[in-house]
Amino acid sequence: MRSTIKTVVMCISAFVICAMAACGNSKTAEITETSALDQPLYDWGHISDTTITVWGDSVSLQREYYKKAFERYEEMTGNTIETTGYSIEEQEKNRVQIEAGTMERPDILISQGGTNLDPYDPEKNFYDFTDAPWVDDLTNIAINQSIYNGKVIGLPHAEASISGTLYNKEIFKECGLDIPENQSEFMEVCETLKQHGYTPMYFPYADLFFFYQFPMDSIVSDENTLKALNDFTLSYADLPEMEKIITWYKDMADKGNFGEGYMENTAAGRVDAMKSGKYAMMLGWDVWLYTDLKEGMEKFGLMPAFVGVPEKGSFEGPNLTLLTVNKNSPRLEAALDLITFMADPYNYNVAFEDLYTAPVFKHQVKSISTPQYVESEQLIDKLYYDASARLRIRGFSLSDASFIQKYMQEPEYTAQQCLKDMDDARKARGMNKG
Repeated sequence: MRSTIKTVVMCISAFVICAMAACGNSKTAEITETSALDQPLYDWGHISDTTITVWGDSVSLQREYYKKAFERYEEMTGNTIETTGYSIEEQEKNRVQIEAGTMERPDILISQGGTNLDPYDPEKNFYDFTDAPWVDDLTNIAINQSIYNGKVIGLPHAEASISGTLYNKEIFKECGLDIPENQSEFMEVCETLKQHGYTPMYFPYADLFFFYQFPMDSIVSDENTLKALNDFTLSYADLPEMEKIITWYKDMADKGNFGEGYMENTAAGRVDAMKSGKYAMMLGWDVWLYTDLKEGMEKFGLMPAFVGVPEKGSFEGPNLTLLTVNKNSPRLEAALDLITFMADPYNYNVAFEDLYTAPVFKHQVKSISTPQYVESEQLIDKLYYDASARLRIRGFSLSDASFIQKYMQEPEYTAQQCLKDMDDARKARGMNKG
C-alpha cells in the first residue's frame, strides 16, 4: 500500500532481511492465511502468574491496539501487565534517572526507535531480536524503524500513519479555499480563514506538541547533512532552513493564526477544538481522526504540513513505537513471551481489527487505510519524506520545543540564540548517551 512511496526504504529493508538470512535465521515460520487468523503461529503462553512492567508515553498506552493486545494476553496466560505512562517531560527525567542508576528499568519500554534509544544504551540493556521468528513478517517501513546498529532492537507495534495538516473540508469550501501549494499560499489561506471568522490552526503550545520534526525530515533527507549533524561538525544554527522553521511558529503566533490564548492550548484539547468548528486546521496524522476524534472524521482531509520548509510542504511517514525488552530483567522470559504473543498474526490481527492504519506486519489483514490517505495518495507520493529527524538525528528531543516557546515570547531572545540552545541541548544528550 504505502511501501511503494519510498524505494529507498525498500532497498534498506531488503538489505537487512538478506543479511539476516545469510546469518542463518532458521526460525522463520511458514505463514498462511489460515495460520495468520485461526491459530497461534509462534510458541508462547507457557509462563503464568507473573507481573510484567511496561513503560510508555501516556498517549501510546491509551491506544486501542495496545489495550486489546494486553487484555488478550492477560486473559490467555494468567499473567499481569502493569503499565506506567508518562509525558514528554517525564520521559526525559526517567531517562536521566535510569542512566544514573536511581530508577529501575521496566521489563518492557515502549519508545520511538533510532537515536531516541541512545540514552538507554541498547547494546548493553536491550534484547536483540534479529533472529526472532517474526522479523520476516515486518513490512518494509516497520523493519527500517526497528533497526539499531544493524540489529532488530524491538518489536514495532503501532499504527502506521501519514502526518501533515488535518483540515476541515467544510470550512475550506465555505471560504472558497483550495489546498495551498506553497508556503506563501498557506499564509494567504490563514488570512482568508481569519476574515471569515475562523481560527486558522489549533496549536497545542502548552504541551510542546510543536511537531517541528515534520519540516526537519526534508533537511536530513540529505545524508551528508544528517552525518554532519550527528558528528557535531554542523549545528542547527548553520542551517538557514532551521531558522525558517522556528520563525514560522513566531510568525503564526504574531499574526494571530493560532488564535487568542493559544498558550493555554493542550494536546488533550485537540479533540474538542476540532469538533468545535472554530478551528480550520491542525498539524497531525490521518489515524488521529480515528483513534482520538472518532466522530465527524469525514469532514477532514489531509494536506501537506507547511512549517516554513520545504517550499511545497511535506508529508511525514509513520513514527512507529517499538516494544524493547530489558535483557537484564529477572522476568526476561515472561517479557519475551509477551513480545512473541504480540508479534503473532493470530493476536495482532485481533488487536488491529477494523482500525485505520497501514500494515506494520505483512499478514496484518484486518486493518484498513484511512479515507484521508486514499484521497490524498497522489499528493502524498510527491511530497513524502521518511520520519528521519526524530528517528535519526543524534540527541534529538521534542522537549527542545521549549526553546521555540521562548523565542515566540521573548523579543530579546534571537533566532540564532534559540537554535544554539536547541543544538547545545541536543549535543549534551547525544554526546553522553548510555
